[in-house]
Amino acid sequence: MNIFSRLPEFLQRALSRQGIKTPTPVQTAAIADILAGRDVLATAQTGTGKTLAFLLPLAARLWVRPDANALILSPTRELAQQIFEEWRKITDGQNLPAALIIGGDNIHKQFADLRDKPRVIVATPGRVIDHLQRKSMDLRHTHTLVLDETDRMLDMGFIDDMRRIVSALPTPRHTLLFSATLPAEVKQLAQEFLSNPVRVQIGSVSSTVEFVLQEIVRVDIREKLPQLLHELKTRAGSVLVFTRTKHGAERLAKQLKLYGQKCNALHGDLRQNRRRQVLEFFKNQTVRVLVATDVAARGIDVPHIAHVINYDLPQSPEDYIHRIGRTGRMGAVGNSISFIAGDEDKWKDICRVAHFAAPVKEIQKTIDPLPAPKFVAQEEGDAHRQNRRKKTAHVQGPSKATARAKELLQSGEVYLPQGKELQQARQKAVGKPVKINTFQKAVKAAAVLEEKPKLAFVTLKVGASKKTLRQKISGRTFPTKQKRRSFKKKRR
Repeated sequence: MNIFSRLPEFLQRALSRQGIKTPTPVQTAAIADILAGRDVLATAQTGTGKTLAFLLPLAARLWVRPDANALILSPTRELAQQIFEEWRKITDGQNLPAALIIGGDNIHKQFADLRDKPRVIVATPGRVIDHLQRKSMDLRHTHTLVLDETDRMLDMGFIDDMRRIVSALPTPRHTLLFSATLPAEVKQLAQEFLSNPVRVQIGSVSSTVEFVLQEIVRVDIREKLPQLLHELKTRAGSVLVFTRTKHGAERLAKQLKLYGQKCNALHGDLRQNRRRQVLEFFKNQTVRVLVATDVAARGIDVPHIAHVINYDLPQSPEDYIHRIGRTGRMGAVGNSISFIAGDEDKWKDICRVAHFAAPVKEIQKTIDPLPAPKFVAQEEGDAHRQNRRKKTAHVQGPSKATARAKELLQSGEVYLPQGKELQQARQKAVGKPVKINTFQKAVKAAAVLEEKPKLAFVTLKVGASKKTLRQKISGRTFPTKQKRRSFKKKRR
């Protein structure tokens, strides 16, 4: 029997709108136990539909229990945003509001969202701790906790934050733990957080995705960029390129742009709105190549990724499994290629831990000469071009005031004090030695220099406004800001 038939009708309609008719194995195995209110410890390969495996029964339980709430914890902002969007798709039109609470977003907007008392909070651990400290989030009536990509949260050092969050939740509670791998730390956490959990395991937690053709190529470090350009030239479809560091991702993206590739970089140093924008450009295929660190290796669901390229090998075999899992999702066929450049030990560790679903193919390097640079500012399509046109429209010549000031300087009608003369004058004014470097300070020294009876001059700042220019040329004096304030007080 199709497990979807046990869901409320509004969820079945939502699945039909998305063209989802048949549940995946992890959905078939997990939904029934979650609907029954049992704690679940589920492990499955990436790209097998784990997100809907807990969102669908969670929505069904909240729909029949108006007093129930839930908290969903995710390791990265991108994955949390994806879960939040999936929740809105399946609950469209129902009274099941959700709030997205992640770092980098406007915290005042989050205050407002939390005051509206959402039924579901999708969050990253760090921002939840922030709200708990501010006392803007109350979890005392949240009886359901979902931990998604738990192994990644442990890798990122969120264990203490997770324990603090769990201590703020009531007991007993309904806890669901989903993970792609099951190291000893996750097992220990499951014993700590879950009560008599049902074990759901689909496939091997250390095997790679079945429908991904995996290849390696051995190159020198200096040959990596030419080889990458060759792979981008000869392969069709969207490409996700992984680097080890944030700086490396940014540098490689700039190099690829220099050679005419439409690409962007995604890493943890980007502001949240930029990270969201970069991912959106990649999803709608405005940008073909995305250069990313491992922040994008977990939970990012972009169905049209055809190739994953490990420009730098990952630090751990588990990260390799998650990286190549970005392609070949939901039964599609994908391709991955890893560059091995003097890091044979890392590749041996990957081979020892990962159970390859298919033999890894070694290909010969093809180093084409680097093409001539042809940088084109094309990363964001129409929106980017419109913005560039706006910037170009504002590039004009010097203002009339600046041109007039230059004329006066060249003709000798304006005397601009310089050097020791100005420095001595300022020293006399302030009573201590000073260093004069700017037109601004020259204007302030003008009043002191006017004490010389035979020296007629006007001091101007190049680029001054028309009003300032008229004031200086006419010789009129205007009250200072302090004098204007005192004058207003007298009038009162």
